[in-house]
Amino acid sequence: MRLLFVPAHLQRVRFLIWLKRVHAWTGFWGAALFLLLGFSGFLLNHRTVMKIDTGEPVELSQAALPLGTAKIQDEKALGQWVKRELSLAADPRAVTEPPSGRSSGRFLGKDRPLVPIWRVMFHLPNGRLTAEYPVGGTAVTVKRDAIGLLDVVKNLHKGTGLGVAWVLLIDSIAGALGAMAITGFLLWSRLHGPRLLAGGLATGALAWSVAAAWPHF
Repeated sequence: MRLLFVPAHLQRVRFLIWLKRVHAWTGFWGAALFLLLGFSGFLLNHRTVMKIDTGEPVELSQAALPLGTAKIQDEKALGQWVKRELSLAADPRAVTEPPSGRSSGRFLGKDRPLVPIWRVMFHLPNGRLTAEYPVGGTAVTVKRDAIGLLDVVKNLHKGTGLGVAWVLLIDSIAGALGAMAITGFLLWSRLHGPRLLAGGLATGALAWSVAAAWPHF
């Protein structure tokens, strides 16, 4: 049986063996992470519609970091200072809303004005870190929250708080998936079974995805 969509001059046993090896070895390279990304993608897909509850963050620790001679000019400077002090890989995000039940500033007394509090948050693979700085103060309060295992799995999918090494690893997994898709498509014509059924499955999946997504565009 000839390979469809493959030029005649490549219709050789050696080329077929090469296709099978590429398909097999790329699959072996990413096998464990394919399972991780598939499961985490399932959780992310159910974060709003048919929501799967993965639990709330739990406060793990809280500490005050003295500023020393450092000067904090704004929330961006606060985030960069905390990132350097704690050697964090993640970038900070400004928190515009105060925590539930708390004011956006600190009242110092009857005749003293409300002191604004700047807040930044770092999303880490295994939790989150929030830093608060009352403007003009001498210390930054840092609180760390831990998250559950399912949320950790979702963060691995998104690359939250992870460095360049993880990003490059996921890039290689994406490349492996692409190679498997292409080689699998080329090898499809060599499989046993009706081609009409295989074409119907592929067309049906594509039609379903378009029909499900179309009303939301």
